[in-house]
Amino acid sequence: MNELGRSHVARGDLFEIRRMLVRAGGFDGYRAAPVAWSGGLALMAGVIQRWATPGSAGFVSLWVATAAASFAINVIGIARTYGASPRQWERSLAFAALLDLMPAIVGGGVITAALLMRGQPELLPGTWMIFYGSGVMVSRRHVPRGCAWIGLAYVLAGGATLCLLPAANALRADVMAGAFCVGQFVLAAVLSRAAEGEPTVGTAVRSEGDE
Repeated sequence: MNELGRSHVARGDLFEIRRMLVRAGGFDGYRAAPVAWSGGLALMAGVIQRWATPGSAGFVSLWVATAAASFAINVIGIARTYGASPRQWERSLAFAALLDLMPAIVGGGVITAALLMRGQPELLPGTWMIFYGSGVMVSRRHVPRGCAWIGLAYVLAGGATLCLLPAANALRADVMAGAFCVGQFVLAAVLSRAAEGEPTVGTAVRSEGDE
């Protein structure tokens, strides 16, 4: 086989690797710093709630704004890494990772609205923990293995909050701040540790493609 033929074969093999990578979800766009920032925002929101002692509407507004800011920080990080990439397969990975979160986000929004309409805001903290943990678990193919266990911990914490915590205490500042601050910092630690190890498949393929 001449040099031109070998080049075509190599390019075909690389294309197949990239196609399989998109299917497998070899995504490394979730970074420790944005996740740690979201933990810091949760802590700040808890301090604000403790200081301002808002009513139910203020509680919901505060934590929805915190969640939106945290999501925006992480999406911006993904967009900077993958969104502007000239490689279509990398953009596909980013889109697939965000798409996996949509059921948890949409479902959480619908349940939030329903509980508010029914006058049961005390059920929101546990519900939010369960939906967020479910989103982390669904994203397990896009994150290091240990992150799925953190997602499960969120789900269990949410279940315990719903079933065991008295309604009068459910809206306390330390409930939301404690769960999401600790959870996000632990999640950031797992991502940081993974980033210090071997490069992911996605990073390896990018390096190979740039050679």
